Amino acid sequence: MEFRKIGILIPLLGLALWGAPSAIAQQNQTPSSGSTLARGAQSFNPDISVIVDMCYHADDSEEGISHLAEEMSGFGHAHSGEEGHHHGPEAGLNLRHLELQVSANVDPYFKGSAIAAISLDGAEMETAEMETTALPYGLKLRGGKFFSDFGYINAQHSHQWDFTDQPLIHKLCLGDHGLNDKGLQLSWLAPTPFYLLVGAEAFQGENETMFAYSGEDPLPSHDGPRLGVAWLKASPDLPGYHAFQAGIFGAIGKHQEAHDGNGDGTEDHWLDGDNSFWGGDFVYKHNAPLAYGEGDVVAQGGYFSRRKDLELVGHDLAPQPVGNSKVDDQDGYYVQAVYGLLPRWRTGLRREQVGLINRSRLPDGMSEGHGSSSRWGAMLDFTPSEFSRLRLQVNQGSYETAEGQEDVAEVYLQWTVSIGAHGAHKF
Repeated sequence: MEFRKIGILIPLLGLALWGAPSAIAQQNQTPSSGSTLARGAQSFNPDISVIVDMCYHADDSEEGISHLAEEMSGFGHAHSGEEGHHHGPEAGLNLRHLELQVSANVDPYFKGSAIAAISLDGAEMETAEMETTALPYGLKLRGGKFFSDFGYINAQHSHQWDFTDQPLIHKLCLGDHGLNDKGLQLSWLAPTPFYLLVGAEAFQGENETMFAYSGEDPLPSHDGPRLGVAWLKASPDLPGYHAFQAGIFGAIGKHQEAHDGNGDGTEDHWLDGDNSFWGGDFVYKHNAPLAYGEGDVVAQGGYFSRRKDLELVGHDLAPQPVGNSKVDDQDGYYVQAVYGLLPRWRTGLRREQVGLINRSRLPDGMSEGHGSSSRWGAMLDFTPSEFSRLRLQVNQGSYETAEGQEDVAEVYLQWTVSIGAHGAHKF
């Protein structure tokens, strides 16, 4: 492992033991009190919950909206001669997954949680994280597999979204699961008269879309962590029923690609380099003094820009440009608002655009420019209780592809229920 990476990890790990030295010393000096503490920790019953999330989906595209996302100019992940891996909703009924969560305070110093995402095809570990609870000076250390806290929406699970699908720029750049990886996070809550939270994260770097890694010849190997993320969030102290938060973020990490250029089933060219992104977002909330969410307002939006800077390390079909770079620049934004029009009833509207900047510089020295894509979405949902929700959503999008602009309409019918004790969501 490179020395600079060791230098990042050692202070993060060391801080985990900083917060409670006197308590640890007291345990060593008084075994009986330590035993009492251990018995108390073991008596904590973990919170266990299950989220069931299903939806019906239909669209009028030629090959399905998931295929279209793979073919969008500048953002598409399928290349000439290759078939994309089409993730996303199928036409008809979908069970997105069953989310099983277990969480608890471990002892006075740590808490932990784990979430298993169970689908019809199997199960996977969505998150498994540990977090300190006793570090001084507003510091907190987190480790395991977790969602990055950059921005507002990345750390949310799909059942928390105000729309059935995530913003288009997030899906295209980070995939269906967002930035979720093995790593460490150090955050600091500043002692300011307003809310100010700063965080830094070191991840292994295994996101399939932006920070993919192979390390197999002829691609070079890179020790982890291969991805660094930094973010800042601030909230002024607003009066009454109002709340506002704004944030900025940035990240850089290793990225590798291997492609089959002529469709014979064999990879024939390889790229290695860096992927980076930066941006900002905001969220405003008004909690009206009415029953069951009537009059509530939630408005949010974000801007996301990414740059992919890769070197062509090998090409069996065209070796001349080997050693040159391929640079892609794309961006996008979304804005949305949700309003509680009646008790338990909400309606919302979302506007998105990707590819305002959408250009590529190829290894052979040529450049490509692509158009932008946009989408409108509207939703209506009903929340009978805090444990269930029904939602109708329609989207109308205009997408730029190599074959030209394609207009697609979509409809979602979503049904979500929560079973058991489920912890409160973040702001």
